[in-house]
Amino acid sequence: DLGTYEYVLKSDGNSNWNLTNDVKPNPDPNPNPKPDPKPDPKPDPKPDPTPAPTPTPVPENRITPSTAAVLNMAATLPLVFDAELNSIRERLNIMKASPHNNNVWGTTYNTRNNVTTDAGAGFEQTLTGMTVGIDSRNDIPEGIATLGAFMGYSHSHIGFDRGGHGSVGSYSLGGYASWEHESGFYLDGIVKLNRFESNVAGKMSSGGAANGSYRSNGLGGHIETGMRFTDGNWNLTPYASLTGFTADNPEYHLSNGMESKSVDTRSIYRELGATLSYNMRLGNGMEIEPWLKAAVRKEFVDDNRVKVNNDGNFVNDLSGRRGIYQAGIKASFSSTLSGHLGVGYSHGAGVESPWNAVAGVNWSF
Repeated sequence: DLGTYEYVLKSDGNSNWNLTNDVKPNPDPNPNPKPDPKPDPKPDPKPDPTPAPTPTPVPENRITPSTAAVLNMAATLPLVFDAELNSIRERLNIMKASPHNNNVWGTTYNTRNNVTTDAGAGFEQTLTGMTVGIDSRNDIPEGIATLGAFMGYSHSHIGFDRGGHGSVGSYSLGGYASWEHESGFYLDGIVKLNRFESNVAGKMSSGGAANGSYRSNGLGGHIETGMRFTDGNWNLTPYASLTGFTADNPEYHLSNGMESKSVDTRSIYRELGATLSYNMRLGNGMEIEPWLKAAVRKEFVDDNRVKVNNDGNFVNDLSGRRGIYQAGIKASFSSTLSGHLGVGYSHGAGVESPWNAVAGVNWSF
């Protein structure tokens, strides 16, 4: 390892050795099976007497494990924000058509993300968190208005594909508002602030440590609109949403001397989807409502830049489409106590989430 890229010694075939960043291995001098070239049965009778020269091949750079660790950490923060935001979105969806005025609620969640970017980031993130909040629902002309506040904490363990690991502790707080018209139309809005504490425990090719830590702040918002259609016990809710996030960009150093700065850390995506649910009243007075959700998300930001030392400028690109599939159930145990469970899967744009699980409880007064 020499800074940002890996270098190897290669022979030029004349007893000379050169240090190069082309890490592709030399061809096997004794290939097995042996090549069996066959002449073209119909050669060109008039070959070009002055063929263009073959261009010199461009060396294939390979980043060091330390560089990969820096790129991994830079790609993590938007995923942390999104996992936490989903717990608030879940809360807003659960309370739709609720008859209660004041509520205290809590949600816990666990998410796994497997991530790969063209810049060289590759990691597995396991995030566990909890969010608690309070809200008030009030009748207004032709509808209901809701105001709420929340706070939460999550912890992410990040396993680097090139060796080593990292972690992100995230503290969040924010508020939300919702307007539901008696026709079924609704409009939701969320604002969230974050304080991130990140730790890097990377590895070098030699096995040596490349450790570091830094703190950063994040700000994001979400707006969603949809229409709830009801036919007997069935409910269908198509929706559209827009979400944005940005984080500041601290400069930090690893213990092996590497310098890093995330020049841009942003996320802007839209989501189109629909939720289908069925409400059932049981003989003991309980109500349960299983639901299914499918959505397509489009991430627009494709230029999250990361600078490593003075010779590495990379782009963590997670733009593109992602499919989202979820299922769950909400239940009313009594006039004041209710809860919900949900699971999900998503895939696309360099990110696979093999699972996303959430469980919550609500007390009304």
